[in-house]
Amino acid sequence: MKPKLFIPQPIPEPAVERLGARCEVTMFPEVDRRMAYDEVLAAIPDQDILYALGEVPYDEKVIETAKNLKLIAAMHVSAKFVDIAAATKRGIPVTGIPNTGLSKTTAEFTFALLIATAWRIPDADRFLRDNRWEQNQSQAFLGTRLYDKTLGIVGMGTIGTSVAVKARGCGMRVVYHKRTPLSPAEEASLGAEYRSLQDLFRESDFVAVTPALTNDTKGMVTAELIAMMKPSAILINTSRGPVVDEAALEQALVEGRIRGAGLDVYLHEKPEAEVAGPSERFRTLPNVVLTPHIGSAARETREEMALRTVENIGGSSTASVRWTC
Repeated sequence: MKPKLFIPQPIPEPAVERLGARCEVTMFPEVDRRMAYDEVLAAIPDQDILYALGEVPYDEKVIETAKNLKLIAAMHVSAKFVDIAAATKRGIPVTGIPNTGLSKTTAEFTFALLIATAWRIPDADRFLRDNRWEQNQSQAFLGTRLYDKTLGIVGMGTIGTSVAVKARGCGMRVVYHKRTPLSPAEEASLGAEYRSLQDLFRESDFVAVTPALTNDTKGMVTAELIAMMKPSAILINTSRGPVVDEAALEQALVEGRIRGAGLDVYLHEKPEAEVAGPSERFRTLPNVVLTPHIGSAARETREEMALRTVENIGGSSTASVRWTC
């Protein structure tokens, strides 16, 4: 008899097919809303395996409700929405996936968001669709180039270093801030120079915020740092919303104290908050590019993530990542 497996939102079809060969799969089919908590509780009492993704909360009540539960498999690098302590208490393993390919994808997206914001690509698309194109070589619609500009990278981990490589390929100068600076050899290979946070924000034409969210990085980008930015500077955030003082950034944009921002993450996000994403004020600003937390949303990457999770379900004793408390 196949074990019963529950998935709270759709995943790539190749993963569903593989899971169907070894499990009796129940999957929430809708992509235009998240599964309600009561719906999750109603769906899981007889399930053997819970597939965790989309930050659909698997708290103690969920874990206790799944009476037959034997495994929680997260399609996530850090599944903070799973109550690891409650799972450990019941002796239920919780598996996750490494971030190797995910970091490269997020770095690529970070640079894409930087280019889209600098060149005002979403605005240009609307400009054309609104039939406002009247002149060639016009001053009516101008972006800003990347080459010969300085990119400041906040957080020089796997994402930041990959962004640095892309920036150097575009002829940009790279400065960075990291709690522990890179070695001279690493700096030389990346063509990157260390700066204090204050000097980085004063000096950079673009600031890319890329660190993981920790107690140390929460609130790292303060109103004071934003006030130090050049009037022509652009801030990109693909880290997490709480890393940046969102209200201060919004005010700087409204007042025109910086050129623009590209944001993929926000202080409040689904599913934790009912009113989530960019504020109404952000949504009206023409100098901001907004995306719905899609830094890993490459088709290939999501498929790789799902298939790695399937491997964990097939052999949890050799899972990529196992969490316990």
